[in-house]
Amino acid sequence: MNKKDAVEFFLKSLGIDIDQDFINSFDSISSIIKKPKKDIIFLENETGSNLYFLISGSVKLFRTNKDGKEAIIYFVEPGEFFAEVILFMHNKYPVSSMAIKNSELLSIDSQKMFNIIKQQPDFALKFIGIITKRLSYLVNVIKNLSIMDAQEKFLNYLHIIKKDDNTIMLNIPKGEISLLLGISPETFSRVLKKLTDDKILEIKGKNIKILKKGTLTNTHKTVYLK
Repeated sequence: MNKKDAVEFFLKSLGIDIDQDFINSFDSISSIIKKPKKDIIFLENETGSNLYFLISGSVKLFRTNKDGKEAIIYFVEPGEFFAEVILFMHNKYPVSSMAIKNSELLSIDSQKMFNIIKQQPDFALKFIGIITKRLSYLVNVIKNLSIMDAQEKFLNYLHIIKKDDNTIMLNIPKGEISLLLGISPETFSRVLKKLTDDKILEIKGKNIKILKKGTLTNTHKTVYLK
């Protein structure tokens, strides 16, 4: 994708009316970069000034503790931007990011973007709204990790990512999903088997079909499968 199309894709993803002057403003502060699978985009605590919009591929955001254990924070999909907190974090990235597929990104100079935000109230409101949604998602992730059992975590995850129908294609490896949900690979495998045996889900490779509509309830949480 050329840069002009990428900028338009970025603005449309925010719900911004396409205006040629606005496109030109973003064109001047951005560039296209390509990252092969497993390539690092930035590291936790690294100094930088760019935020990113994913055009194609998939990117994971993660943190690593002193023992080298990885905690996945979020999977970025095409049409989403990330590292926006660099605007407020004194040019320090709070997490690391890695391409988990061959990926193409729009890299945007955050300091120059901040000037656009200050000058364009409509854009500022859209941008704040998307950050608020992202924070809400992360709060729910933290809550789910603390109060849900393994099966609930996975069903809730499916509820979040599914579209209008009851068929879901997992676009990230199952091992990465288990890390995201804080479940060991062995436990995750047992969860998948039980959900299949109980005819709640039909799982064929990366494709999952929800067979049993309704709810899964325990004392902590109700997970809705619509």
